[in-house]
Amino acid sequence: MNTPEPLTLTETAAETGRARATMARRLADIICLPSSIISPQERWIVGDLLHEILRNSDARIRRRCAERLAEISDAPANIVKLLAADEISIASPLLDASEALSDFDLMEISRLGTIDHRVMISSRESVSETVTAALASIGEPAVITALLKNHNARLAPPTVNHIVALAEDESRYVPALLKRQELRPRSALQLFWHCDHEHRKQVLQRFAVGRSLMIEATEDVFAMAAAENWADPLVNRALKFVDRRQRNRQASDDCEYGSMEGLIAQIHARGAEPGLVGELGLLAGISDSLVVRICSDPGGEPLAILSKATGADRDVLIQLCEGLGGTEGLQRAKTVFDGLSVEKAQTVLRYWDWAKAGEDRRK
Repeated sequence: MNTPEPLTLTETAAETGRARATMARRLADIICLPSSIISPQERWIVGDLLHEILRNSDARIRRRCAERLAEISDAPANIVKLLAADEISIASPLLDASEALSDFDLMEISRLGTIDHRVMISSRESVSETVTAALASIGEPAVITALLKNHNARLAPPTVNHIVALAEDESRYVPALLKRQELRPRSALQLFWHCDHEHRKQVLQRFAVGRSLMIEATEDVFAMAAAENWADPLVNRALKFVDRRQRNRQASDDCEYGSMEGLIAQIHARGAEPGLVGELGLLAGISDSLVVRICSDPGGEPLAILSKATGADRDVLIQLCEGLGGTEGLQRAKTVFDGLSVEKAQTVLRYWDWAKAGEDRRK
């Protein structure tokens, strides 16, 4: 694999005679001629000569050449790559606009260049999924911010997932991520946990959807799965997501407090005892890890989603928030509770649970 050669200027770089500057300009002029006048072979040969001169010339000559070649789509690749990897004042015109830079070139320049090079590449008029993945993998906030703001930069799902994971420590990514069309439910509902109240509402407005089509399409599958004694765990997981009912009826029948409302009354009186929180997850039909995360979240919005999804009323939500010590988030919880339908709340709660179960299975 070839990599861009480092620009090692010899002692002759200090020479700024008219002859060298003129020769560089004339060779660049020839390279910039249209293809109807110059053949590819001649352009390449001239490019080799110019490449040698530029490697041994001062910044002024290299900068002028970079500006001249920036608009030439078929400029010799070795010269364009040399200048695009140069100091940023020289590289800028090429990084900004040159179509002669391949994805491979851009990835190599990203690896070998400075953060200024990477920010400029992130802001190009078009950036492929391959290049954005390479840029995002470095994890520099300025580079990732530039990528997210550039809607002509294409982000592959793994790149979005990577940035969403980084958003836990870099909240500045959240607003721009929420504007990306590549954002999918799994990533968005993971991002929810790292958002403030206003951005959480945006996540719910965009990704809390109904399940009417799924319910209608799979209605007969419940009977099929029951006839097979619920033997297929993948089908069971999918049906759990689709099911209209959220509460675990068997757990409700066995609950010593009589119902979810009775259990929440105990939480209101006794606080977030682990046994009570675990029982809440059992009654709601969600995993232990998810119910713990919901109950420990300081925002209050997840409690609103849990309450709405399980059919609890507003007064029960208030009891739950007060019992868990989340009075600061009570107003936020009420806002989400009032603005969300039962079906949409169920979609969010079940998607969280479904995605978490899938992660646990892969570990």
